Amino acid sequence: MVDFVGDLRATDTFTSNTPDWNLTFDVQNYTMQAVETLQDDETRNLEFDMAEVIIPEGYSLGLIDVTITSEEEEGISVQCDSVAGDLIENGLTAQWNSPMSNLSGQDSSCQPIELSLQVYPDFDGRSITVSAVNEYQAMQHWLQDGWGQGVLSVDLELDVNSPLGFDPIGQDTDEEITVDVTVIMFKANISLVE
Repeated sequence: MVDFVGDLRATDTFTSNTPDWNLTFDVQNYTMQAVETLQDDETRNLEFDMAEVIIPEGYSLGLIDVTITSEEEEGISVQCDSVAGDLIENGLTAQWNSPMSNLSGQDSSCQPIELSLQVYPDFDGRSITVSAVNEYQAMQHWLQDGWGQGVLSVDLELDVNSPLGFDPIGQDTDEEITVDVTVIMFKANISLVE
């Protein structure tokens, strides 16, 4: 006969005696940039190779933030152009389906588009507390290899909005778009909660 109540008591005793560990993260950033001029109705793919990222010893890739900024310079009466950006799911090892990942954005009000990709599972940069029998088990999740390997693929699309009324300088037919990629790397630190 199986003693379920006894098993529950043993589990309760184990979990109540399991120490808590505080995990904090040292963070470093690596940035890349591309500036492209797109024509009206053009879609262009940009690639950022994660092999170019210099990762300090003991650090892992945590997140990738992408900021897409357009620059209006044509004529006095030019409206903001419509710019769209997408992070394209490919072989880059990351958390593509995470709710923290924001893979698509669009703007027609001259505001930057902010995209993000969670690379390392569960990493958001904030300190956490975990229960584990020992330091090794508490750190185990944060010592995985292989995340962030591959190429980040970004699609840009431009739809030029025609100026309202008379434009003495000329028609707006293209747009300079800047893509800033910030790779956020982390190193976990652990301490026993007293």
